[in-house]
Amino acid sequence: MLPRMTARATRDTGLTLRELLAFDEGGILRLLLAPSGQDVAITGMIIGEEGAARSYEGRIVLAVGVLPSVNDFIREAAGRGAVAVVLRDDPSLDPAPEDVQAEPGPGTGAEAGAVAVAERAGVALLARAAWADWDDVATLVRSAAAYAGAGRGDRMADVTAGGGLAALASAVAEFTGGSITIEDTAFRVLAYSAIGPEADELRRSTILGGRVPDWRVEELRRSGLLRTLWSSDEVIHRPADGSSPERLIIAIRSGREMLGSIWAAADAGGPFTEGAARALRRAAEVAVPYLVQHRLRESGARRREEHALRALLAGRGDMSTHAWTLGLAPDQPCAVVIADPTDLAHPPTPAPPVSITPPPAPPAAASAAPSAATVAASSAAVTPAATSATADGQREAVVERTMGLLAVQAVSYRAGIRVLRDGGRVMALVPVRRGAERDVLALARELDTLAASLGGAAQGAGPVWVGAGPVVPSPLRAADSRADAELVVRVLRERAASVAQEPAAGVGPAGGGGTADDRRAAGEGWAAGEGRGPRRYASAGELGAALDVQRVLDAVRPVWERGSGPVYDLVRADLAAGGELVRSLAAYLDASCDVGRAAKRLVLHPNTLRYRLRRVRDRYGVDLDDPDVRLMLTLAVRLATRPPR
Repeated sequence: MLPRMTARATRDTGLTLRELLAFDEGGILRLLLAPSGQDVAITGMIIGEEGAARSYEGRIVLAVGVLPSVNDFIREAAGRGAVAVVLRDDPSLDPAPEDVQAEPGPGTGAEAGAVAVAERAGVALLARAAWADWDDVATLVRSAAAYAGAGRGDRMADVTAGGGLAALASAVAEFTGGSITIEDTAFRVLAYSAIGPEADELRRSTILGGRVPDWRVEELRRSGLLRTLWSSDEVIHRPADGSSPERLIIAIRSGREMLGSIWAAADAGGPFTEGAARALRRAAEVAVPYLVQHRLRESGARRREEHALRALLAGRGDMSTHAWTLGLAPDQPCAVVIADPTDLAHPPTPAPPVSITPPPAPPAAASAAPSAATVAASSAAVTPAATSATADGQREAVVERTMGLLAVQAVSYRAGIRVLRDGGRVMALVPVRRGAERDVLALARELDTLAASLGGAAQGAGPVWVGAGPVVPSPLRAADSRADAELVVRVLRERAASVAQEPAAGVGPAGGGGTADDRRAAGEGWAAGEGRGPRRYASAGELGAALDVQRVLDAVRPVWERGSGPVYDLVRADLAAGGELVRSLAAYLDASCDVGRAAKRLVLHPNTLRYRLRRVRDRYGVDLDDPDVRLMLTLAVRLATRPPR
């Protein structure tokens, strides 16, 4: 005879702090202080500050929002009967009160001060993990309470409490007379009952593979069973079909949120028990906190790694801890590769005063009949704004799809690569094997090839720039490689803009102040199948001095913006007038002060250029024979014609 489920008995003790912390396998909360021990009962939750009339008796209070004083918040919560307070885990807390001498220990001085205040108030204090948010904490508390209050005296709940989902699967198999699998929404097997010799092949392959085979998921989707499962609270019956035995299925939900499902197969040949449907409904209730815990644990691990990777690449926090979280040895060489799309909102365009544009049309042209191009432009001007918004949305969708595929490509390039999506960019931390430093540039090349093959530029989304930072000896220095990779992307983007600004004749200095080396480098390393065009990927080693020049320009810019004198007067006045002298000086300095070469690039007669150079001396008092002045002019031209980072 199969056992019967007895009526559920409810607990009246509530959730304890100890049970909450034990349920938190993902590390969302960190206990700082428990002055009354961990067996205090938590009867409810308060989110943020509530009205003075609301009692906090027996509740855990989440310090949500911007608080005028964290220490005052702790005192007030304790005074209103709270048993625990949860703070966000960062150092932006109040300093320790002057009348409280905090004991030395881990954490910031602000944290120690908050602990001291909580100890005096007699309230437990916890900190939320930096990678978690308040929704995670609230979900954790509610799920832990559901787990603690699942009941005692109900054999299914009792057995599950002692052994988790595996015990639940075995208990459900006993109550239903079938073989059980418990799966999450990705159809991964979380628990299953014993496999008998009569188990069908699908059940065996599902359990051995750890998930339902893709072909089976697609079959269930086409049949409409999955749609029924996701939208129903009832037990679904699927009759036997050939070698596939009869099945009962039920969804596991927390409110409206789908968490997973329980599948029962009558693979022993006999029918299900009379109470099988009732047992499955109860099992779906009992399973909820366990699947929430599974989801929190998975989400927590993923977000903890993302937080560690973001901090490691930014050079922020405890580098050793971040590397350990990512499973990286402190002596593991690594490099950073960055793929950065064209900024659609702020495309890299040259500074207007410096761009080389054709002269304005003579007055007579104004009265001439409009050209076809003019008519087309006029038609575009009256196009509804919605058309432009739609086009922008389509371009953004193209960029998002492209960057998503680049992230997948980077992850799959080699085991151990960690990828972060950051502000539209894709950043990959690449562990480098000894002697395999060229793998970093190879990854950059692959990302460029994939981006080009997706045709984003042809769809108005612009190119993707890929920079490979240098190999550093330790992940603790990953931020250095990331900074250089960002610099590579900037240089590639500026060189492409420089090439785009050159005169139609194909000669002349870049309006962005690029050197001859800039223009040569911009034309090297064409992507496969793309023909000639600006290079879109490079390594820090390939660009050489260009990165150092960019660093110098970044460092000098604040000095330039505050300065005054003849060179400043020349550059500012000429840019305001159109930039003719600045362009001429750029070509002259770029040609190592060779008037003939510079004039050829500008498509000018040498005497015209000499006249302009005399104007520089006569009008502004700038002596081009002075090497210091030439150096200052070189920096000034670069700074004036390149946008700040």
